[in-house]
Amino acid sequence: MINKKKLLFPYIIAEIGSNNNGSILKAKKLIKAAKSAGCDAVKFQSWNENLYNLNTLTNSELSNIKKLVMTPIKLKLLRNFAKKIKIDFGTTVFDEPQLKDALKINCDFIKIASMDCNNYPFLKKVLKIKKPVIISTGFTSPKELRKTINISNKSKKKNIFFLHCVSIYPPKYEQLNINNIKYLKKITKKIVGFSDHSIGTYAAILATTAGAKIIEKHFTLNKKAIGADHKISADLVEMKKLVLECKNVSKTLGKFKREISKQEYKISLNMRRSVYAKKNITKNEIFTFNNLCIHRPGDGLGPEYLEKIVSKKAKINIQKGKKISLSMIVN
Repeated sequence: MINKKKLLFPYIIAEIGSNNNGSILKAKKLIKAAKSAGCDAVKFQSWNENLYNLNTLTNSELSNIKKLVMTPIKLKLLRNFAKKIKIDFGTTVFDEPQLKDALKINCDFIKIASMDCNNYPFLKKVLKIKKPVIISTGFTSPKELRKTINISNKSKKKNIFFLHCVSIYPPKYEQLNINNIKYLKKITKKIVGFSDHSIGTYAAILATTAGAKIIEKHFTLNKKAIGADHKISADLVEMKKLVLECKNVSKTLGKFKREISKQEYKISLNMRRSVYAKKNITKNEIFTFNNLCIHRPGDGLGPEYLEKIVSKKAKINIQKGKKISLSMIVN
């Protein structure tokens, strides 16, 4: 289940979509492969022929669409399989009946496709559910995005996530606008991510550096397979690389607040320097730059104390090479 604690590292979604070509067997292989690649979730799409004006389709086109449809029965079988191997499961819904079916099989999250970011009546219905909702923002103008954000804010739903997306298949590097992730985070004040349609893993890794906490990437076992999305999808080798490098990037970016780790502090005790007696110093002698020096290790008074000590008196006799401590100084 998507949650803020889990999103300390990027939550990686393998977008299977129609890459299973309507086959339950292929779909299960893809789910298993996504799990082995280290993905946090798999996602399918609940669309069917009702998405289209049937008068605009030929019999051949309609037949091909029906072959790819993930029926509620198929989705239930795949959801149970995903649960069995412990990988999260979500689907993109395009109408209210599909939303109800997705909730019946207890999907871990629901996705709103970029094409529906301006489908405000449907969006309002989806935002009433308790499950996490991911909204993709491809195609969306600034005006449309502001309205979508206003609707999400009015819903008072907390577990909403927005994805930056460029709905070109595939986009060129100069079309990706990765900095939009920062913009999206600023204006939504939500956890944001990136839905990646580009070739390779570079854009997803770069998106992580820009603050993406969710990475969605099309996934296939054969980039040369027949189908619309296989060419832009990551195969198993690429997905493993994407997961590893995105999670490593997130770890490397770390926290905004400046902190010194216990390990670094321990090393500093050896690497840094402390104030020592450069020569024998007698009681009541004035400390000067000539009778003091700084040497490793740094487990005593640091160099920042040197100027504070100079001009003060020694409380006791101090032997050459002795580490200076506050108890040796007359205040």
